[in-house]
Amino acid sequence: MKIDPSQLLLLKQQLSGLWGGFLSKILPQKPTSFKVTVCDLDRTRMVLLELEKCVDHLFVHRIEIIKNASLDQKPALVLKPFLDGKKFRKEGVRVALKGHGVVIRYIRFPKMKTEDLRSAMKYEAEKYIPFELNDVVLDFGVVEESFKTDDGEKMEVMLVVIKRQELEPTLEIFRNLECRLSVVDVHILSAMAALEYFHPEDFAGHVGLLDLGAEISTLGIVRDGKPRFVRDISYGTFDLHKRLKTRSNLLDEKIEKLFEKHEAPTPDEMQTITESLAGLIGDLRVSFDYYHDQSGQSKPVTKIFLCGGVSHPLVLKALSEGLQIPVVSMDILPKLKWAPDVDPELLKIHAALLPVPLGLGLREE
Repeated sequence: MKIDPSQLLLLKQQLSGLWGGFLSKILPQKPTSFKVTVCDLDRTRMVLLELEKCVDHLFVHRIEIIKNASLDQKPALVLKPFLDGKKFRKEGVRVALKGHGVVIRYIRFPKMKTEDLRSAMKYEAEKYIPFELNDVVLDFGVVEESFKTDDGEKMEVMLVVIKRQELEPTLEIFRNLECRLSVVDVHILSAMAALEYFHPEDFAGHVGLLDLGAEISTLGIVRDGKPRFVRDISYGTFDLHKRLKTRSNLLDEKIEKLFEKHEAPTPDEMQTITESLAGLIGDLRVSFDYYHDQSGQSKPVTKIFLCGGVSHPLVLKALSEGLQIPVVSMDILPKLKWAPDVDPELLKIHAALLPVPLGLGLREE
């Protein structure tokens, strides 16, 4: 399959931030002081933020939580009234991706120079991903420079792959809006950047991060300030909502009040929530077992941070009890400041949705 050079150049330009996104999880970040527009796309809602990174806080100039009432409505049509150059800037927009076409793998190579690793990756990467190399854009970063094994000195590399078929619709959305993308990152890596900023002590320890999406959730594990494990799980808020509709006969409005306004569920509703989460808990246990087996780490993960679609205290409690690990939300408000016309209640209500877009705002281009 031949690659169109002009298309490849465009993809490289759009993804120039991906490698920087990985490095921002490993290397110290330089302070920035300029406004950026970040967009977190989701099937049910979208988050738009205009952010400025200051010395000791993030400043929120604007925020919009946009609900996509019709799931089939094109995102460009939903976003158009906001990305008009007046409310939010059209230049230098940042976006994060997740889905089956986004793959992160951890690979061990014999220790070698970076230039040799880059050459080797051209031939070795296809062994570790479920796609042909011609169909993807990829990058990598060295997580561990050197460690000894029975087979000699090794290095651990994180390979990040985005399938073009997954990337192109996002590029098309912003082309139609006449916006210029400056950063395309990966959802879980943006969430990790937020974790590093808002909870630096935990980031330097041994913790998990669960990004609960609409259809896919992602578990990330951070150890000693570096991303060590990432795995997608086929469970999302759609599964939870569907079960509440079918088993407890709840309407969308009631479900929204339950999770956004943290209303207390009835015993029957709580039973339904617990039953739905049981499948997720089982998959998470398997993922943790696999991580400990592959990494050789006997020390347990000390806590899990939850971000994404649901942060109801009873959901946190159910996950904590099921996993026997404390599950908490990120505490983002102490390091946020906002413009007078930004509603602080909106930030509080939707705090669980903000780690990914805030992490995008922290990124270096």
